[in-house]
Amino acid sequence: MEVFAIPALLTLAGLFFTIRNISHLKSEEKLIRYLETSPKGKLWVERFGMEKTMNLTKKYFLPIGTVISIAMFCYGLWAIKIIASSL
Repeated sequence: MEVFAIPALLTLAGLFFTIRNISHLKSEEKLIRYLETSPKGKLWVERFGMEKTMNLTKKYFLPIGTVISIAMFCYGLWAIKIIASSL
C-alpha cells in the first residue's frame, strides 16, 4: 500500500492547488488577501507594487500554476491507475 502514497499525495496536492488557483483567479479579494499575508506575496508587492503584482499574478503566475497543478493531478491519477493494474 505504500506504493500508493506518493501518487495519492500528488493527486491531492494537484487538486488542492487547482482549486486554490482558480479561486484566486475568480475572486480579487482572495488574491489581494493572499498578496498581503503571504511572505512571497509581500515580497512581490514591495518590489513591484500592488497593481503590477496583481496584473502579473493574474496574467502569468496563476494560469501557469493552474496548468502545473492540473498536470500533477492527472499524473497522480495515471500513476495510481498503473500501480493498481499491476497488482
